[in-house]
Order: sequence, then structure tokens, then C-alpha cells
Amino acid sequence: MLSAAEILALAVLLLLAGNETTTNLIGNAVRTLLDHPAELAKVRADRTLVPALVEEVLRYESPVQVIFRQTACEVELEGGKIPAGATVFLLLGAANRDERKFPEPDRFDVRRNPQDHVGFGYDIHYCLGAPLARLEGRIALESLLFDCPPFTCTREHLPRIASVIVRGVQTLPLRFAA
Repeated sequence: MLSAAEILALAVLLLLAGNETTTNLIGNAVRTLLDHPAELAKVRADRTLVPALVEEVLRYESPVQVIFRQTACEVELEGGKIPAGATVFLLLGAANRDERKFPEPDRFDVRRNPQDHVGFGYDIHYCLGAPLARLEGRIALESLLFDCPPFTCTREHLPRIASVIVRGVQTLPLRFAA
């Protein structure tokens, strides 16, 4: 049974982690679509591509780039050993660009629909909020792409959030057509 303090800590984690990562998922999607106008045109021509768009953004511009884990036991990897209790730095963004897993990994492709990306982690460390983030991302992108007038970004340079852990832009100023 969880204590009151543990329940509160978990609620705060879910609120904060889910808010920032979903915000960055949506922002990364819009910025990436603006950087790839042909892909934006494909999605605008076929609304059914939005779920695949969300998955491709999670792969191509993962809102969480890095996670830390601690080894439970000694692990042998590529001829080296990682001792039990060691902290490891896992690069999710790099894993999502692995050419052994994703053909042409540096190409943004809204038709790819990469269901096996690690943008939400993996196995017992899979993100509890993944279904909600996907739903929020899909709804926000459908609204922006199909319910709003076409938009452009009002600035050429968009400063990124100063973090090695999360990926996103500080602001994303858009101008909507009249």
C-alpha cells in the first residue's frame, strides 16, 4: 500500500511529466511539419494519417531524449561489463534513429507509423501516460490542422529548451491565415 506522501509524489510526477512531455510532443509535431511542408501536405490531404504522424514525431523528435536507470545486476554488453547498481544514461532519441530498426532514420515520414519506437520507454519502464499523451497529441493536431486556418511560424529561429533530457522549443509563435 502506498503512503499519502507516495501518492502525492506520484500525482505530482504524473501531472508535471505528462504536461511538459505532451506540450513538447505537440510543439515538436507542429515545428517538424512546418520544416517538412510535403509531409504537412500529406497529412492535410489525409486526416487518417494523424495517428501515424504522432508516432513518427515520437520517434523522430522524442519529447524525452534521455532517461536514467540503475542496473539491478551486472550486465555484459559489447564485451564490457556494467556493474550491479551502476547508473546508466539511456539515449532514447538515439535509439529512435537506429538504422538497424528504422530504414532512413533521419527522414521524417508521416506514413512510417513506427509502433516500435521507444519514445515512451519500454517494458516495465513504459510511460503510464502514453495512451493519454497520444490522445491529447492527436486531438490537438487534428484541431490545428483541420479546424484552424493554415498557419506559419512567425520566427525563423526557435530556441530549444535548455535540457539534455527533454526536447522541445521554448516558444512556437504561429500566424494563422485570415
